[in-house]
Amino acid sequence: MYEFRYHRPATVRQAANLLVKNEEAKLIAGGHTLLPVMKQRLASPPHLVDLSHIEGLGGIEMKGRSLVIGATATHYTVANSAIVGEAIPALAYLAGLIGDPAVRHRGTIGGSLANNDPTADYPAAVLALGATVVT
Repeated sequence: MYEFRYHRPATVRQAANLLVKNEEAKLIAGGHTLLPVMKQRLASPPHLVDLSHIEGLGGIEMKGRSLVIGATATHYTVANSAIVGEAIPALAYLAGLIGDPAVRHRGTIGGSLANNDPTADYPAAVLALGATVVT
C-alpha cells in the first residue's frame, strides 16, 4: 500500500470538514472493498476518513412505516436485528448470508451500497424493495 493519513472523526460534521479539506479523501467504515484495492495498489487515496466510530451512523429503527438502517450498520447487525427481522425478514436473512463471519462483523451496508457492485447482495435488495437511499 501507499502512504496515507488516517482520520477518525467523532462527528458527521468533522467527517464532512475533512472531506472538504482533502478532496481526494476516501471514506471507510468496514473497508472490505477499499482496503484490498489499496493493497493491490489500484487506489492510493492520500487520506482515509473512518466513519465507523461516529455515533448514530449504525442505528436501525422504524420511523413510521419506514425501516431506517444507518450506513455503518454491519451485515451482522442487520442480520440479527429484531427490528429488521420483523419488518423485512428476507433482508435479515440476506445479511446473514453475506461473506463469512469476519466479513459480516466488519462489512457495512453503506459500503456495500456506495460501491454499487452489481454482484453484491444489498444493491439488488434495495432495488427490489424500492428503497430510498439518503446520502
